[in-house]
Amino acid sequence: MVKELIRLEDVHRAFGPVTVFENVNIRIEEGDRIGIVGHNGSGKTTLLNTISEQNPDIGEVLFAPGIRVAYLTQVRDIEDEATLEQELNRKGRQFAEIDEEIAELEASMADPSFYDGDWQPKMDRYAELQTMLAKSGGANVATRASGIIEALGLGHHPLSTPLQSLSGGERAKVALARQLVGLSEIDVLFLDEPTNHLDLPTIAWLEKFLKEFKGAIMVVSHDRYFLDRVCNNILEVQNTHVKGYKGNYSAFRSQKEMFLSTLDDSIAKSEKEVRRLNGALRSMKSANKYDKSISQKRFMLDREQNRLKWMKSIRPKKRKGLNFALQATSKSSLDVLEINKASLSFEGLKKPIFTQIEVAVSKGQKIGVVGGNGVGKTTLLRMIIGELMPDEGRVVVEPGVQIGYFHQDHRTLDFDLTPVKQIQKLKPRMDYGDVRAMLGRFQFTSEQVDTIMSKLSGGERARVALLKLLLEENNLLLLDEPTNHLDTDANEAIEEAFNQYEGSIITVSHDRWFLDQVCDTIWFLGGDGYLHIYPGNYSDLIQRKKDAYQKVQ
Repeated sequence: MVKELIRLEDVHRAFGPVTVFENVNIRIEEGDRIGIVGHNGSGKTTLLNTISEQNPDIGEVLFAPGIRVAYLTQVRDIEDEATLEQELNRKGRQFAEIDEEIAELEASMADPSFYDGDWQPKMDRYAELQTMLAKSGGANVATRASGIIEALGLGHHPLSTPLQSLSGGERAKVALARQLVGLSEIDVLFLDEPTNHLDLPTIAWLEKFLKEFKGAIMVVSHDRYFLDRVCNNILEVQNTHVKGYKGNYSAFRSQKEMFLSTLDDSIAKSEKEVRRLNGALRSMKSANKYDKSISQKRFMLDREQNRLKWMKSIRPKKRKGLNFALQATSKSSLDVLEINKASLSFEGLKKPIFTQIEVAVSKGQKIGVVGGNGVGKTTLLRMIIGELMPDEGRVVVEPGVQIGYFHQDHRTLDFDLTPVKQIQKLKPRMDYGDVRAMLGRFQFTSEQVDTIMSKLSGGERARVALLKLLLEENNLLLLDEPTNHLDTDANEAIEEAFNQYEGSIITVSHDRWFLDQVCDTIWFLGGDGYLHIYPGNYSDLIQRKKDAYQKVQ
């Protein structure tokens, strides 16, 4: 029989007058791999925190006796002044809780009166905690972390390496390694956006790690590919309701579509039944207001109205979709871009960034650029646009090609301007009302359109940058992490827009689902300076590598 680890009973959570979710009933069992999805602000992280911290406003979050939990936070704090060894030895939440309980028991054992009572259960617990700490490697996290550090590609760094000397991607890996150490004794692992800021090789390693993890997992993630590979259950948080679906993310999408179709049919039938019962009641009252069957009909009507109200409450409210379409200029020739034996090096680096890159881009081609952190993906875009010049060779942009560039840090935006002013700067003849209406189609509220960019979220800035691309006359788009900060609905909207776009696209992205939906070619940078070209999307590339490996074996 499968062991139940955590159970939620009629859980309710609110912030002030705003209900985040209500009447949540969930069971987490051994072997569960649960992904939590929903649009930005729906309450995904709140649900994760409510369960892991057992702090609902109403209802109960019940843990099975003696289970151990660990939480990998979305914000991976790191001490920049520390060395690699010092950072790894900083104890994560799972070790801190064990240490706190051990300290409490040791303090009570130091009291002479400790042995006057029934002290054996506390001594047994003390021994259990010491064993747990030893098995998990908690006494020396750095020693236990060495295998993970090696697997994450950081094994060449001595433990005395200052963290300040590491790249941002490497520091993210160190923080991840510290959080993952000692999970062998954990029963339930909570993760909040674990793939954020990780490169594709590290994400692939993390997926393998989690598949081999023996405990249950509950994870919040926007990474649809990750959810497909890791999860066997999906919870969707929407409109204060939490609904569960069996299977991975792809299964969830198809089940949800079927559920909504069935729900709409049921609502239509219920509305028809309410109208029929109302009509029958009116007829009965006009014929004989003392008819005893009237109360029975009124009971049937009340029951059907309550059922209809419940069905409407769980039906997702229609959110204003991202209205996004791109038009390419018609001036581009069939040949768009050529990189001819281009090489590039940076002072201080032992290896060249690029070595004799030779590749061409044709009209309508959709190219995904992938590789680990620091291999030169963004540098390649900068070389194409002319921000960097190759040491050897050349980059030829054909006549008539108009390039639009989406920076992942949104540097093309003026952070002192509002979204309205931003667009009017690009299109000075557009009046305020037209700009506001256009921003409304990009999910901006009347308040947000007049808020300066520096006070907007990353997702809101990304939508302004995408709107700028819409208004510019481009036929070659260079995109650097275009799906960062966007929720699933927005991602699906831009995927559809890029698929319909008749111009060419070169996009750097860690979003493998996006690469599968949009790209027909993959450029792979492996850190050796060479550009490897593969036809097909990201999954085609992975399958090709698997086939090649099996042939070698």
